[in-house]
Amino acid sequence: MITIEGPIDGVTLHSLERRIRKATQEGATAIVFEINTPGGELLATLDICSLIKDHSITPANSIAWINPKAYSAGSIIALACREIVVAPNATFGDAAPIQVVPGVGLVQMNETERAKMESPILTEVIDSARRNHYDENLVQSFISVGIELWLLENELTKQRVFVDRAEYRTLFGEAPPTQLTPVSPPKPGDAVPPVIPWFNELFVPAEDETRTLTPEEQAAQLEFSQLLPPVRASMTEADQGQWKLITQAISNDRLLTIRPAEAIHYGLAQEVISDEQEMKRFLGASTLTRYDRSWSEGLVRFLINPYVKILLIIIFLIALFIELAAPGMGVFGATAVMALLLLIGAPYLAGMAQWWDILFILIGIALVAVELFLIPGIGVAGVAGAICLIAGMVGTFVSGDLGSPLGQEQLVRGLMFTLLSFFSAGVIIWFISRQFHSIPILNRVILSADVGQAEQALSGSAMGGTMLEAMATEPDQALSPGDIGIAETDLRPSGRARFKDRLIDVKSTGEFLEKGSRVRVTSVGRFVIEVEEEVS
Repeated sequence: MITIEGPIDGVTLHSLERRIRKATQEGATAIVFEINTPGGELLATLDICSLIKDHSITPANSIAWINPKAYSAGSIIALACREIVVAPNATFGDAAPIQVVPGVGLVQMNETERAKMESPILTEVIDSARRNHYDENLVQSFISVGIELWLLENELTKQRVFVDRAEYRTLFGEAPPTQLTPVSPPKPGDAVPPVIPWFNELFVPAEDETRTLTPEEQAAQLEFSQLLPPVRASMTEADQGQWKLITQAISNDRLLTIRPAEAIHYGLAQEVISDEQEMKRFLGASTLTRYDRSWSEGLVRFLINPYVKILLIIIFLIALFIELAAPGMGVFGATAVMALLLLIGAPYLAGMAQWWDILFILIGIALVAVELFLIPGIGVAGVAGAICLIAGMVGTFVSGDLGSPLGQEQLVRGLMFTLLSFFSAGVIIWFISRQFHSIPILNRVILSADVGQAEQALSGSAMGGTMLEAMATEPDQALSPGDIGIAETDLRPSGRARFKDRLIDVKSTGEFLEKGSRVRVTSVGRFVIEVEEEVS
């Protein structure tokens, strides 16, 4: 038994593949997918369906146990399994694609967009219907509005069939009733008549009907059958008087959502299963082993949450800013690195990040470093680096093909989230730069770093007390434009210079300055002291 719980996404896909492989390696001959989900991402859903239908990975005996709900993506995954069973309070269906914009909610799609989104889903559920003997029109009503179906029963054979409005008129000579009525659950021991599916039976030549087909032949026959149009003959006047109405299954103004009684009457579910003991009896299984999601997969799911990503981007930008503003401590630099690793590592593990996302982020960081330390003041490298950073971070939100509606939606959402993160971080950085020396934590950290650096530079000097006292003074109070000092370190462009008895962090206005160069203060800000070479 493998659980599918919560929103369907890339983490779900990779987790399922890991657990399926583990179960089969440990001897599982059947897999029950216990489904409890509100839905999820389209691409991950389609990949999960392919995984279930790939019998080189997943055992052919696959059962979907809807316990208690499987909406949208959950219904599509359930249909991909060989059969479906339901919990007593189960509900599934309503699998139409939707478009959600963060902060706005559901957005109405135009007809073209909806058609492009529906097309791969309809292809998938029709394939599942033909494999597992469901009515094609019925499963399509999970996804598309506008389908009308009525469930009829043959009074002689007791077989059931779904018909549309035209076939109903042909059989009964009048318009069908349009009031949906619930069906009663079958009584214990009652057999529910089979539903005649409107699908292609596998084609087997008459002379080979007694021969068991190999798995390769079965796959070939299935592929062949799926190329054919539906084969159930439409109802004619010759069928009049043979059928009675059971209920209207779906009206043209809603999507199909069903409970256990309907699922069994409609031929979608085989049994109502309350617990694992009933499941073992249903399968005739001697043992049942549960494979749940690991804690690490739960952590990855948490980290790829868009709002967690926003927080990580903000932390990365702020920590990087403070580290560059007060170099030497390393605490904020390590924080920035950790936030970045979580930001790009979690999507990579979930299959939602590509190599180019990581490459763009690394190139962006490199270009920003070039702007700060090698060619400051020009701005080209800094702007290019910021663009690369934004592009890479946007990419961590995109798992689909950019040519598809889903990929384009993810791109817009990722760009929105990333720009929001940069804006939020910018506001916080502006506040920090304005209040840098009045924020207790930052003030203590920077003062501690400066004191440690001064003690190391002046070890054994009698001037140490005076120097440390000077380091506790704000730079803009200690210096003014025009003051002359000596570079104590290379300025690349940041470094330190001595002004009389003070050792101060400074930044060159442009060119690289070697240690020992005479420098002149050009501007004193609340945050940065800029200097240039003093030419005699």
